[in-house]
Amino acid sequence: MKNLYKFIADPSAVPFLLRGLIKFTPPAELNDPSELTSNVIHEEVVKSLERIRKNGYTAEDMVNLRRQQNLFRLAPQFQVVKVPETREQATALVRSAFYDQISILEQRLSDMLRGVSSKVGLFCLSLRYDSLPMWAHYANNAAGLVVEFVGLEEVFKGDDTGVLSQPIAVRYERDRRSVTFDTQSHESLFFEKFPDWSYEKEVRVVLPLADCSTELIGDRHLAIREIPRKCISRLFLGWNMPKNVRQDIQLHVQELNSEVEVVDARIVHGRVEFAVFC
Repeated sequence: MKNLYKFIADPSAVPFLLRGLIKFTPPAELNDPSELTSNVIHEEVVKSLERIRKNGYTAEDMVNLRRQQNLFRLAPQFQVVKVPETREQATALVRSAFYDQISILEQRLSDMLRGVSSKVGLFCLSLRYDSLPMWAHYANNAAGLVVEFVGLEEVFKGDDTGVLSQPIAVRYERDRRSVTFDTQSHESLFFEKFPDWSYEKEVRVVLPLADCSTELIGDRHLAIREIPRKCISRLFLGWNMPKNVRQDIQLHVQELNSEVEVVDARIVHGRVEFAVFC
């Protein structure tokens, strides 16, 4: 994967980042209100169940069902049944009378998704470092900075869920998909947003909060994960950052992670360009 970028509003975060400490944010604290809405749509759930009951499960479906089951381990109290061993058994189960109880199944699915969402944090990055809206919205009108990360795919290599602990690009869809009985639909829970947000070019790492440590930083308890310091490559300092803050950051780099390059961001002909910090 290409290098990834994190827009930072508050330069006081720099010493933590230089030590390789990154914050994972619970979904409820994200700035997109649509991510807090229900991701279970009745009509889509019914149609997906009808398709599966008619056609049965494929070999690929079974792989995805097991990945779903591994993800849903984060909220085991809401898990209704265990994935059967074979396609035939799975198809027989989904065609049983138990799956006629659509209202109960929908409620369990909604509870499951809320349970899973409450157990994870997100590390949100971008494929872009030169987006002016991003500098405005997420880097305090260019008084903040951008951190360049390299090699995160070697740190977050994925797991048996197919979605956790790996960098995954967000898809921008006019209509967000419901989580249904389609065996890959759970991927929409964390990696789909409306096209209004497409300028972000977002990439996310979703991690169980249990895999993070809890650190008191300021007056807040934050979910923190340590990564190798070599993953922090460059700091792009905003053109509106005060001079004394820029100097403090340079000192932090020298003391904590001297391999990091410090770069000045500036506007040239309406575009973001960079020059090595002096």
